[in-house]
Amino acid sequence: MAKAHIAYPDAKAFRTIMESLAKIVDEVALHVTKDEVRIRAMDPAHVALIDLTLPSTSFIEYEVEGDEVVGGVSIANVFKVVKRAKKGDKLDIDIDEERVSFTIFSTATKRYKFRNIEVSEPEIPEAQLEFNVRATILSDPLKNALKDAETVGDTLEVEAPDQDKLILRGKGVGLTEAKFPVGSPALIDLEVKEPSKSAYSIEYLKHVLALTKIADTVQLEFSSGMPIRLQFNLPGEGRVVYMLAPKTE
Repeated sequence: MAKAHIAYPDAKAFRTIMESLAKIVDEVALHVTKDEVRIRAMDPAHVALIDLTLPSTSFIEYEVEGDEVVGGVSIANVFKVVKRAKKGDKLDIDIDEERVSFTIFSTATKRYKFRNIEVSEPEIPEAQLEFNVRATILSDPLKNALKDAETVGDTLEVEAPDQDKLILRGKGVGLTEAKFPVGSPALIDLEVKEPSKSAYSIEYLKHVLALTKIADTVQLEFSSGMPIRLQFNLPGEGRVVYMLAPKTE
């Protein structure tokens, strides 16, 4: 029987990952191989795609019997389990063909078992997109710019008019603008192949704001009229990639 036992060192960080997934999908399948744990999911409207990769080196215990072990779970159930986790609590995940179990090691040991459900996974092609703008920005300034944008509307316009700055605008009943020039502490890196501007739903971007709690920086890529790609680098060399389709007028 194929089975897996993995232990994540920080249950609170895992809770943050589940918090973002819960905003997008109801169920996910954890694919555990010899090398990594991966979750790929798309929202029902096929507007947003989230791709989580945690290499085996992210875990303090990692045992897999078989080429791949799949654990299907309700995100709501998992989030209920881990939402009270504290920083430093260890999380064990055990998967076999029948059950997916979560054990939190804190002041008390708490163990939860769920049926391993079959999750219908959409066919998600590997996106081979070429972007004209790539920027690396600190998480907190990005989060604050998004919250400011939300005060005036439901659209975030992202623009790199030249090699010198990145601009985030909130548009709706009013207008807000956060400008990040090259050399500012918030903007770590900016590459512009050609000037670009595109608009995205603030509501959908908010889905992954929780990840700024555990990722110090965000890599942002976009082109005019194309999806935006956000990459959050997690502790232990893990990453979450979030792709969101552009908003059309």
